[in-house]
Amino acid sequence: MKEKFYIKYSYLLLILPVFICLLIVKSVIESNFTPERVLYTYLILYLLGILILNKRIKFIYTSIIYVVSIILSYIELCYSLLYHERVTASTIFVLLETNQAESYEYLSEYLNFKIVIGFLLLLIFSFYTLKGVKILIYNYSIKEIFKAIRNDLSKLINNRLTNTIAGFYKKMKQHKIKVLLFKLSLVSITIFIYVNKSHYKQHISFQLFDGYSKYQAESMKFKNAIQKKSQDLNVINNNKKEEETFVLIIGESTTKTHFQLYGYERETTPNLSKIKDELVVFNDVISPHTHTIASLEKMLTLGDYEHPDKKYLGNVIDIISQVGFKTYWISNQIPIGIYETQTTAIAKTASEVYFLNLGGEKEQLSYDEKVLPYVRKVLGSNEKKKFIVVHLLGTHVQYKNRYPKKYNVFSDNPKTDYWSDQAKETINQYDNAVLYNDYVVSEIINEVKKLNKKEVTVLYLSDHGEEVYETLDMAGHSEAISSKPMYLIPFIYWNSDIENVRAYQDYKERKYMADDLIFSITDLLGVSFNGYESTRSIFNKEFSARRRIIKDGKDFDFFY
Repeated sequence: MKEKFYIKYSYLLLILPVFICLLIVKSVIESNFTPERVLYTYLILYLLGILILNKRIKFIYTSIIYVVSIILSYIELCYSLLYHERVTASTIFVLLETNQAESYEYLSEYLNFKIVIGFLLLLIFSFYTLKGVKILIYNYSIKEIFKAIRNDLSKLINNRLTNTIAGFYKKMKQHKIKVLLFKLSLVSITIFIYVNKSHYKQHISFQLFDGYSKYQAESMKFKNAIQKKSQDLNVINNNKKEEETFVLIIGESTTKTHFQLYGYERETTPNLSKIKDELVVFNDVISPHTHTIASLEKMLTLGDYEHPDKKYLGNVIDIISQVGFKTYWISNQIPIGIYETQTTAIAKTASEVYFLNLGGEKEQLSYDEKVLPYVRKVLGSNEKKKFIVVHLLGTHVQYKNRYPKKYNVFSDNPKTDYWSDQAKETINQYDNAVLYNDYVVSEIINEVKKLNKKEVTVLYLSDHGEEVYETLDMAGHSEAISSKPMYLIPFIYWNSDIENVRAYQDYKERKYMADDLIFSITDLLGVSFNGYESTRSIFNKEFSARRRIIKDGKDFDFFY
């Protein structure tokens, strides 16, 4: 065979781009991931090609496997570089609960020049490799290919061995049925080893399928629990007040470390700082996770880190509604991902639901001040007992889309150990988003003040924090990376009775994880139920700090 060296061995080169991608993945993640187990998948698929006699169909089949393997491997490579973990079933949960606008923003934020150039270079290399395979498939028989490879092998090893192999192949060639049976046996043995050793579980396609299946089962189970309601909890209202209003404000991706109120050097919370004497600013509160889905399903239900399945027993909206409160949900979050989100399922149990952000390109600039007219409307209604949840977009990536132009205040050089133009721009955008968030939260408190009623409470916290070039050279959040700012969240209490504010000042240094939020809310409202634990309310004198277990069973206070 006179063709260049790479032609005769181009079949082997088909796995090279994938192998390179997977080696990089292994180098950036902390796990027992073995690239060889994923490569085994593609080797089997290529091996199946020997059963296809038609050369055109064989080339089309090989090309499809090749292209799919490269795309999947490059996606996994980019994901691991961004989040320091492989695509898992948890990743699929996040994707299925992410709407189109959020996906666009994430891509806009993280799809950079290096990723695009890397993909183009990979495609160029892959194209010429596939071209070599096409020459091999169309122009040469198996016999000619074998002869060329045998000649190369004979130069490296004993001629007797290569001649024995050649003789075996020649005898097999005389009997087509034997050849076919040999091929089938070879493929069958290879597949058996592959399945028996569970190599397939490390492949991204299995993770996609497994994640989708688990998501479907989880969503169905959760919706059934929502429909069943918390009838077995024996909810009791121990507080017989005739009128009461409670406003729960849930932020998004907001770390307390960028709050002036928590000692940040920039004036990012001027409005809240002006009324700090009216607030209890809890200093040591963390989220249970670094992403929204897992955090909120624990904050808003009876589930916690140690007992996640308790989320099926009841949620805060259902419990509060059973003691005479009319419940409201006002949200600037897009309600629908690829599938209905679990947070949305909880929201829909409220008496009145207002989703103000319907998705689409314009809604990427859906500023949180949208909620203010609806907050006024609900506060002005005639119901004596109201429980109002206000769900903000907060400081969600892309940060520049979270605030109007007049809040583009910070443009100087921020403090960071990870200096670059991108870091400077990103930190400034994030701080501007925090500044605008301060305006929205303080305006909600101002609207509540206008009620001039005695029993009114506002509680503000974020679903999780965010890393913004503070301890790592990155902006965003990831459970695999899990930096300290991703867990540290603002937790702020306001009450119309200043005596209540003063009483809780002694509690502001308590170590608390927000998966116990439901106990704190019900404690403030004087509501008890089967399974209620006063020791898990940050506002209760019987509070007992528990170990704050986060990712992979780590103790937050020991780890950080």
